[in-house]
Amino acid sequence: MKVENISFTNQPINETSNKPDALLILRGFACLMVVIIHCSPPRNSIIYQNYDISWLMFSNGLVAVWIFFCLSGYLMGKAFYTHRYTLDIEGIIKFWKNRIIRICPLYYFTVFICALFVYPSILQTDNWGHFIRLLTFTYQPHMYVRSVPFNDALWSISTEIQFYLIVPFAYALFLKFVSNQKHAFIAITVIILTVALIKLGIYLSLYSQITNQLQYAFTYWYTPLLINLDVFLCGFLINPLIQYSKTQSVKPNLKILASCLLIILYLYTAHHFYAQELWGLPDRGAKGFRTSTTIFILQPLTALITCIFIYAFEKKVYNLYTQNGKLTFTAILKNPVRALEILGVLSYGIYVWHMPIINRVGANFASKLPIEQFYSTLVGTIFLSSVLATLTYYIVEAPGSKFKV
Repeated sequence: MKVENISFTNQPINETSNKPDALLILRGFACLMVVIIHCSPPRNSIIYQNYDISWLMFSNGLVAVWIFFCLSGYLMGKAFYTHRYTLDIEGIIKFWKNRIIRICPLYYFTVFICALFVYPSILQTDNWGHFIRLLTFTYQPHMYVRSVPFNDALWSISTEIQFYLIVPFAYALFLKFVSNQKHAFIAITVIILTVALIKLGIYLSLYSQITNQLQYAFTYWYTPLLINLDVFLCGFLINPLIQYSKTQSVKPNLKILASCLLIILYLYTAHHFYAQELWGLPDRGAKGFRTSTTIFILQPLTALITCIFIYAFEKKVYNLYTQNGKLTFTAILKNPVRALEILGVLSYGIYVWHMPIINRVGANFASKLPIEQFYSTLVGTIFLSSVLATLTYYIVEAPGSKFKV
């Protein structure tokens, strides 16, 4: 999943900052959450004074992807609200072109490398339908009755690209109807309730399938753009909330509160995943989602907490037009906290490479001790995917970025 810092090149840059980029750090944190759960943490493996605290490792991958989507909604909205792109044919085409240039080179490179060396069955004639969906950003790994092994994590990039198509139209709509903070709050409420009603309809129609078969939960409840619009658009609407604010100042306590809320979100959703959804049990297999909390509560809760975090850390700097200095060794020495940005910088590459790495070399980390196998797989996956992310950045992403307009 990819979101990015946007440099507003048509705005005056007053200074270069060496402060940590909170959104980049959050992106790296979300990426790490996805990798952790895909490395299959074992249950009942960390016991402290007769208390099972293994749930601390069961990061909720659903929540991580929603964080990605909320960040993306905010940043894409910011690109229009700060007039980097204009609401005319030229501006919209420029926006779409830059999104394609940013996302597609690494995405297609990953797809073809995976098809050739990791999941060659996708190239069989019977599986061309899956391959075409990958190429056209309509990929959902569990849409067909007969599943075909591939890099399942790529579905979220398809959903992201679909969102990019509607960004200019969402901006035009909100520009017309959201003219103050009150309107923004009303819009957020209406959007969350509307998506909740849609999810309720799907849940009632496919109750047995969604709760018992992950294929249906994934296809109809989790991956569609329509079902994720509340997360994207809540992030999007942080822009008018900030712009129509009477003051630019932010109380320091708000940043602390936002950070604490994110930590609580992680702990609560990890425990829920472990204790209520029973993730990782041998007989759970490919069953769907068991609880109404997962079905109806976690998504808007994640959206709202992520929005609070974005608002807290972006409000003061929103109109300053500062540009963060490059993340270099010298910059990290001057401000060691910026080291936390490294994972965020590499997050797109890590995200697209971690699943094929687990699939291809995961067996090499096998151990009789489950917790040892998990840690070995996690460290090895992060290291190898970081190396691949760095290489493909210089080989694929950097050359492609020269074509941005």
